[in-house]
Amino acid sequence: MLEEKAKDIVDIIGDYENNEMTVAHIVEWVSQFDEPDREFILNELTGIFGKTYFSKAKCYKILKEYLEYLAGRFKYQSVKDFLGNAIFLDVQAEHKSQKDLLSMLDEILQKEFKTQLALCGKNEPKHFIYLDDVLATGNKIFFDLEEWFKGTSNFDGSKTNYEFLKANKLRLNVCVICCHTWGYSNVDFRLSKLLNEKAEKVVEFFRYYEIENNLKEHDAKLNLVYPCDEQPNEVKLYLNSLEYAIYYEDRAFRKKTFPKQETLFSSPENRIRLENIFLMKGLEILKHVENLKAKGMRPLGFTMPKNKTLGLGTLFFTYRNIPNNCPIIFWWSSNYWKPLFVLKNRG
Repeated sequence: MLEEKAKDIVDIIGDYENNEMTVAHIVEWVSQFDEPDREFILNELTGIFGKTYFSKAKCYKILKEYLEYLAGRFKYQSVKDFLGNAIFLDVQAEHKSQKDLLSMLDEILQKEFKTQLALCGKNEPKHFIYLDDVLATGNKIFFDLEEWFKGTSNFDGSKTNYEFLKANKLRLNVCVICCHTWGYSNVDFRLSKLLNEKAEKVVEFFRYYEIENNLKEHDAKLNLVYPCDEQPNEVKLYLNSLEYAIYYEDRAFRKKTFPKQETLFSSPENRIRLENIFLMKGLEILKHVENLKAKGMRPLGFTMPKNKTLGLGTLFFTYRNIPNNCPIIFWWSSNYWKPLFVLKNRG
């Protein structure tokens, strides 16, 4: 029976690039959980992956649609006309997702629009575009943008990039595939402080898929792993043991009545069961770690070290990699645990 369920999952996530997704691999992974939970886990993940796994073909389609949308948004006659005024930032390290997205973008430009990335922005620069796969905590995007804003403009050496945008009444367009609403609000706040004005005057954000994880927002979907507040004492002792965590304890748990309507899991009851399985297994994994150097690492994934929470709980996966903000049961690869998704250039 597990093999049949695993086959359904292979059909969804089979193009993941960092390890071969076979029925045997998925069965081996799920067999690390208690026997009564294994079929249930695969059942739930079949539905979840169907909504949250982004294959290479889907990412290709999203980038193409972004180009078409932006060209229309800025009143161009064609995508090719828009590209003549578009500058795509290349500011991340070699192993980061931006490089892969730009490579895919170049493929799209050549196949679909008979041009190439090297020819973009050859006319007057009017649109600066930052691509990334996911805005999670917002840390990576904030630091990337902070450095770029402070850097010298390639088009006017007497100005920083920020000053160039302001002088020419331009904005930076940030296009991500997935955006967490809490992370976005953090980035918006920090950029506003950095720029000493409302960030929206300088930066415009676009997202294809949204994870509504801001507990303080009205009617948030909470479409990620976000355990309810009825937890064993072991969980509360763990939270109180976090050395650097001093903020947002009021966001550690959701109430059973939230979200008002379940959109990701098969039912509110199954959501609670799966969240608790992932949480307790994540705690079990971390117990075997003698010296956890990453202070933001939690059973439900990486978060800001000062957050007194159980992890971000991200449920977003792409063909090239998955965020370490996902619950660690998906990607942890030591202390006798075998991951479902092997991570690229992270651990």
